Amino acid sequence: MTLLQKLSLAATISSATFSIAASIPKNIEKTILPDNVVRCEPSAGCINQTLFGRSYKVITTPRFTVMVSISHEGVYTRADVSIANHTDTPLSMSPEDFRVEVLTPKPKVLLYVSPAKLVLPPPPLPPAPAAAPTPTPPSPTEAQTNPAAPDVEALYAAAQQKAAQQEAAEKAAAEQNLTATAIAPNEVTRGRVYFERDKKSHLVNVVLPIAGLVFEFPYAMKH
Repeated sequence: MTLLQKLSLAATISSATFSIAASIPKNIEKTILPDNVVRCEPSAGCINQTLFGRSYKVITTPRFTVMVSISHEGVYTRADVSIANHTDTPLSMSPEDFRVEVLTPKPKVLLYVSPAKLVLPPPPLPPAPAAAPTPTPPSPTEAQTNPAAPDVEALYAAAQQKAAQQEAAEKAAAEQNLTATAIAPNEVTRGRVYFERDKKSHLVNVVLPIAGLVFEFPYAMKH
């Protein structure tokens, strides 16, 4: 191969390498995060979990478990948030500190909208509660054979009813607006947080500063 051919080949390889590197979007390049920032990505142990019929992204640290599910509601961006405190001291949290960063196509910040400024349609009426199953009483023969035996069906029905009531209470709490609070040790707070909406947003980053840490949840929005 002549010197001219070698130089031509080197120039071709260099040009191809530059084109590949230039085509990598800046928003997906690997970045070094500050020590107090925890981003939802596989290396941080971020997982998906379904709760109350919604798909959440979940980050767990020694101090917190933080869950976020994002959607659109009317003219707002809505984030359903759940925060569990794993420490032995109360931890302060305020949704006013939260924000949604639009990364593409045009970077901007979607600010928090307080509940007093929300204009939302009335929620649909809840379905009628299902009747609790009626346990079948033991037959006289069974009662005479073992009069001290517990009514297993009644105990099972009571446990089912208690679990359903607890789930209903947690779901109702998750459907309320999240407010500033001090999360007690080993307790969970849940609620909805509303932000401005950008109808053209594609990639966004939900940013939740909580007690000195900053949790980030990247999302590809659906319109």
